[in-house]
Amino acid sequence: MLSPTEKRYLLAVLLTTEEGSTRLKRVSNFLKVKMPSAKQILEDLANKKLVNYVRRGPISLTKKGMELAQKELERFNNLKEFLKKILFLDEEEAEKGAWEIFFNLEESIADRVVDFMNFLTHCPHITPICIKGFKEYLETGEFPTLCRLRR
Repeated sequence: MLSPTEKRYLLAVLLTTEEGSTRLKRVSNFLKVKMPSAKQILEDLANKKLVNYVRRGPISLTKKGMELAQKELERFNNLKEFLKKILFLDEEEAEKGAWEIFFNLEESIADRVVDFMNFLTHCPHITPICIKGFKEYLETGEFPTLCRLRR
């Protein structure tokens, strides 16, 4: 089992990879951490056979590392979509918020949010009325008529 930090690094390697590999500096800059910290985690991931990493060399994901990183990317994107489509945050806020939630919340809570977004995305019914009502509330500052009738 990987720690949230290790998952973050796998995702960072995936997102910073250009032409098949990335570099320590790119990963550390992306995650806003010091290079020695990034180096240590990447060495740990290399020991777990999830990344190909040698000192001062290119970094790439192994097949297993790529599978895990893509799974994390899918979960991250679902969370970001939740923040955009359900909470109506703009792209930048959703991106920042998704990083914070995805990697700092208890994993079971983050998983539940991701599961809820998957449910809303794949449910064949039209957008639930509560989401439409929430959007109206954000725009006007007042509860929609339907909400006021039940209070």
